Amino acid sequence: RAGRSVAALSIASPLGKSKRPAIWVQARQHAWESGSSWVARGLIEWLGSDDTAAKRLIEIADLMIVPIMDVDNVASGNGGKEADPRDHNRDWAEQPVYPEVAAAQRYLLDWAEQERLALFVDLHNPAPQDKRPFFFCGPPELLSEVGLKNRSLFLTFALRHIRDPLRVEEKPRITGANYHPLWRQISGQWVNEHGNPDTVAVCLETAWNTPHSTTAGYRTVGRQLGASIENYLSQVASHAQQVPLSN
Repeated sequence: RAGRSVAALSIASPLGKSKRPAIWVQARQHAWESGSSWVARGLIEWLGSDDTAAKRLIEIADLMIVPIMDVDNVASGNGGKEADPRDHNRDWAEQPVYPEVAAAQRYLLDWAEQERLALFVDLHNPAPQDKRPFFFCGPPELLSEVGLKNRSLFLTFALRHIRDPLRVEEKPRITGANYHPLWRQISGQWVNEHGNPDTVAVCLETAWNTPHSTTAGYRTVGRQLGASIENYLSQVASHAQQVPLSN
């Protein structure tokens, strides 16, 4: 809205129109949740490393990573949450207030139309009393059978990988009508309603009020998130190859 650019890292197939699964990761829809940007940085650094799983993920998927969504409030020093004219994470409507939200929606809708929107992860920091990272997810009854199965599988791998020093909570928290009156305009729920039946959309809240909530701790969570994503996609791809084609 103030004319600033919103930067993103795109890792995509060089072969033109891709058929590979697509992954969108974004951070800092709330400007003051700076730890989420460091989680995104950790993911990016892992993708550029010599880690075998990182190389494999780049080989099998297209990725888009946005380290800062609310660039205006980051630049001005404002908090962003519940801000006027609208909180970024309540702006996922048919007519968004923020150009960057509208742009993200266009990318995601294109991927969904191509039937390859595999995973959406929104990175946040939670309330001060939350001492462990956790996932926010939409109501399970609004997902397809395959969508619910895929989400459970991804969360299983995340629980396996996101461990020390910031161990993710065992159970996700469910958001819905009792969370916020604009809950259907929250990014993850918008993706649930506009993605493919097998799309997984989650919000990862990384605790900021702990001794391990440092840039190093956040970057570790980012690397662990990357390993979770690779493990999940490899498992889904392996299962798909085992399913025989119908006549």
